[in-house]
Amino acid sequence: MSLCLICHRTPDPARTACQPCEATLRALLLEVDAQRPLLAASLYLGAAPAGGRVTGGGRAHSPLPVRGHVLTLLAAGTLDAVTGPRADQSGDVPLDTLLAGWAAAVANDLVGPGAVPFRRRGMTWATWLAAYMPHVVTASWVGAFHTELDDLVRRIRAVTTTEPRRNAMQAPCPSCMAFALGRTDWQTYIDCEACGTLLTPAEYDAHRATVMPPLARIGVLIAAHTHLTREAS
Repeated sequence: MSLCLICHRTPDPARTACQPCEATLRALLLEVDAQRPLLAASLYLGAAPAGGRVTGGGRAHSPLPVRGHVLTLLAAGTLDAVTGPRADQSGDVPLDTLLAGWAAAVANDLVGPGAVPFRRRGMTWATWLAAYMPHVVTASWVGAFHTELDDLVRRIRAVTTTEPRRNAMQAPCPSCMAFALGRTDWQTYIDCEACGTLLTPAEYDAHRATVMPPLARIGVLIAAHTHLTREAS
């Protein structure tokens, strides 16, 4: 039986990436689009040297009016084969070039070599790839896709100085009973850090409504017993 090419868990049959890793890929794609306004706001430099001069002699040159590495990230995408399973370029590439390359990989798998993915007006490449996630999680290149996508998001976070927060849930995991459920920003699912169980928000709410009242009653009884024991001693 094959293992998940991302985390090495055992995925469902016919898949190369397990469900938790699929949720991670979807979250990363969602974050790319959500971070675009922050990237745009981070593009311009705060200020140039006063009067266009610097100390130390010589002639001062006007600085680039924008931050170069941010400009690279936001540059227009291309469908040239610079990224994807047959990548022929290394180093930083614009985020849309990277995503368009992987969209081309999907199109090549589904249609044939040289196929060009079609993107509707207003749709981003991140949204396009999320729509084709059922194929992505069966592809032989899903591990490389995750590596590049994760690296892209790390580059973006380094610019915008943002990190996803994890909010802990009150109820224990329904599978392993560990108090390790939480939801991380951009993630669709609530997940258990102990066993990897995934819950939708609706599933968690139903689970919490079932288990928390008995746990609260037990807590009250324990507190009362502790208090009476202390009073008697």
